[in-house]
Amino acid sequence: MRNDAANAVLNRVQVVPVSSSISHVYLAEALITLNGERRKAMADQITADSKHRLLRRMGQLAQADLAAVARAVCVQLDL
Repeated sequence: MRNDAANAVLNRVQVVPVSSSISHVYLAEALITLNGERRKAMADQITADSKHRLLRRMGQLAQADLAAVARAVCVQLDL
């Protein structure tokens, strides 16, 4: 399920931070590849942020990486 309708009209979006430190990956984190580099998405640090603070798009995730992030978010939120 996507939240594009809400994202189009609200001035804030939910953000899952991404880190280059991948030595430890916990249950609410997901290993991803972003722009050819291994990273981890940290669903335990999910937040809402103003669109105005987002300066540029870092890239786009492959479907498998997006699914891994979704699983990590479900774990973190106990869904």
